[in-house]
Amino acid sequence: MAKTHQEFMTGFGDERKPLVAALLKAITEECPTLTETIKWNAPTFCDDGKDRMTLMLHKKDRVGLILHTGVRPKEDKKAPHLYTDDTELLEWNSNLRATITFLDLSDFTSKRSLFIKAVKRWIEETEGL
Repeated sequence: MAKTHQEFMTGFGDERKPLVAALLKAITEECPTLTETIKWNAPTFCDDGKDRMTLMLHKKDRVGLILHTGVRPKEDKKAPHLYTDDTELLEWNSNLRATITFLDLSDFTSKRSLFIKAVKRWIEETEGL
């Protein structure tokens, strides 16, 4: 089983590999303090030891990035969202979890600057949770 993002990518033979590589590269470049691990059979980024972002690869026609707060605090699907997303990329799943989805590499490339803004904001907003 892969233990690093690089090992994961070496064994990832899917046609979405260029998109996955671009997402991982963007996050690594723009958020250099995050640590990398593999959880839930997918690349995950942690902030201060807490899970914050995990790639979602089970849907074969897209790649998602789950923005979360790890196992704590408890999510509430009826509570207000953690903050107002001005990038319009986040699909809120609960007050503390959202997903950003891309269909292909050109979709990501066209929204890359918004993606970076959304990822950085997530890290800022979840600090201390």
